[in-house]
Amino acid sequence: MAQAQSGICAEANLHGLHLFFNVFDGHDESLRKKLKYVSIIQDEFSDQFSESMLSSLVAVGAQYWPHILPEFLPTELQSFPNITHNDHIMGAQPFDLFVQIRSDREDVNHLFALQILKLFAPDVELVEQVRNFRFLDGRDFNGFILGGDSPHGRQKRITALINNPNHFEDQGSYVHIQRYKHDLSVWQNLPLSEQEQIMGRTRLDNTLIMPAPENSHAVRTELKGEQGQPLQLNQNMPYGDVYEQGILAISYAAQGNAFEQVLLSRLGDGDCYDHWLDFTQADMGSAFFAPSINFLKQL
Repeated sequence: MAQAQSGICAEANLHGLHLFFNVFDGHDESLRKKLKYVSIIQDEFSDQFSESMLSSLVAVGAQYWPHILPEFLPTELQSFPNITHNDHIMGAQPFDLFVQIRSDREDVNHLFALQILKLFAPDVELVEQVRNFRFLDGRDFNGFILGGDSPHGRQKRITALINNPNHFEDQGSYVHIQRYKHDLSVWQNLPLSEQEQIMGRTRLDNTLIMPAPENSHAVRTELKGEQGQPLQLNQNMPYGDVYEQGILAISYAAQGNAFEQVLLSRLGDGDCYDHWLDFTQADMGSAFFAPSINFLKQL
């Protein structure tokens, strides 16, 4: 059976480092041969720093995949959704490669990233790097718990990983990433009761408000499939400093259209949309596919 990359269903860590690359023209074949070494580097670091709970993954951009792996096209792979909305911009910024590194030690993440840069040189350009950290007991900067209905245990794998043993996609995952910047100065002036109505959950214990308002974050994002399972697994992490705070929203799904369904629900129609969007703005959006370790090794 194929083995999924460890970063997809990993438990929450204290620190994250997320790297976004573009590949130089003419370097596709050279890079293709290097992808399998990401998991090998992780195994070496996991042995050396076993207490760090290290996990990682490498994913290939939706628009770049046909250039580097034209003979293996994921069935439902598509570019980041191009959705227009009068008030909320969901901009797309395609990247060729995405590497996620997470552990309980920021120094381990840093050393891992240096090895990745050494491995991929001189084939790539590092375009973005986002350092993340766990905030309080797993909360966003708005004070509310991240991923109110996130699946756990075996349900994570059902939600995030493709189950098709006879296909190269087996144990792969469709990845969508957005970076949001929050306007907390306005948010913090709202009374707690109004904040909870906007989020659809209580701040203290993350209880779903019943009935939750139709324009709440919980109603617009916590969508379920036919079997009652969440459409996607969210592995979001806060980023920021004393001047700017936000969230790197990363979703993994076994279906390629799951993220678009959630995004369309968030934008809604008229005044019926996710009202948390009034306090946060996406400035980056990208789509990737993260294949299994077995697929990468056979390259």
